[in-house]
Amino acid sequence: MNEIELLDTGVEKGIISAEQRDALLALRGTTDAGSAAPHEVARAFNGVTIAYGLGALVVLFAFGWFLVDRWRVLGDAGVFGLTAAYGALFLGVSLVLKREGFPTAQGVATLLAVAMVPLAVRALLRWSGVWTPELALACSQPLHPFTACQGEPLAIELATVLAALLALRRVPFAPLTIPIAVVCALLPEHLISEWQQGQSNGVAQGWRWVVVASLIAALAYAIDRRRRDDDYAVWFWLAACVAAFIGALNVLTNDASLRHYLAPVALLMVVASVYLRRRTVLALGVIGIFAYLAWLANDVFKLTLAFPLVLAMLGVAIIIVTVWLQRRFPGVVRRLSGDPSRPPSFPGGVLAILAPAALGLLLLQDGHRIDREHRADQRSRSHAQASRMRVQRDSTVLKQPLPARR
Repeated sequence: MNEIELLDTGVEKGIISAEQRDALLALRGTTDAGSAAPHEVARAFNGVTIAYGLGALVVLFAFGWFLVDRWRVLGDAGVFGLTAAYGALFLGVSLVLKREGFPTAQGVATLLAVAMVPLAVRALLRWSGVWTPELALACSQPLHPFTACQGEPLAIELATVLAALLALRRVPFAPLTIPIAVVCALLPEHLISEWQQGQSNGVAQGWRWVVVASLIAALAYAIDRRRRDDDYAVWFWLAACVAAFIGALNVLTNDASLRHYLAPVALLMVVASVYLRRRTVLALGVIGIFAYLAWLANDVFKLTLAFPLVLAMLGVAIIIVTVWLQRRFPGVVRRLSGDPSRPPSFPGGVLAILAPAALGLLLLQDGHRIDREHRADQRSRSHAQASRMRVQRDSTVLKQPLPARR
């Protein structure tokens, strides 16, 4: 860890302020008497990092646009050569930026090199004949072989994860965990959905997403407990929250009996966000609370005029109680979140975070039963509707007058 990263860590942990960090960096610049090379602005949410991110997005968009427009002209061999050349170019730029003392720009260039891996692997598989047009045609059918058809996407995803892990060993840049978090969230459900040939939508799919979210959250918490130099877990927490949102949406949409559990679960998420010091978890809990209130307003108390007034009074009461707690117990939040200079500590640790995964596995069979009932009900409704349409058509034909005889 260099001195700039050490000062940034001190700011994140509350040891020094951002103004003190900038003053120390300016002091170092004056002692160097202008002989040293210019250094990068400290990593934070500022104009420099926004410009880096915008530049990376523009590069990826332009490259993707070019490949979509010229894939058939270049062919698989040309695409592989082009992506390999661009990956080598980005790695070379990363080495130059490291030598010049721009670690954030070096990380962005390395991330762009990792982004070339999926395209290169896909083109290589098709160029080498491992993935043929005949196999692609067979896999586009409703019923297709699972093992053969999942070979290409699995190879692409695992190669991307391997490239990101290798890059992390060389470049300590937290956004390099983005492809790993995305694959961790999408790969399990993708494989299970393909294995079941599209028969996985509904409550069972929701519980599987809950299991995946719990596992990713446990991984993110373990990373939080071990790594202190940078926030490597933020993208895993984001992936866990997105997976939990998808799972809850599937479960609550298809199983109305569980909707009243949304309020306590959302409140638990809000409390957990204080222990974990994660705004993404807080945002998920707030979304859950508003979703529950919206369901009450639009369904349960749709005809009750006093419900909006009760909600308004409840909101005012929450604000008053919060102000009272802050005045009476100023250290409550500080005691819950713990020492900011130390890693977050959640009651029960990893086992408590894995509890939703255990619950999801237990309720998975019940979800399959509910999905079978829903599919049977939909088939019955479809048959009934078809029967009504046939009866209406037959009655219309019988009511028409016969043609007059000559």
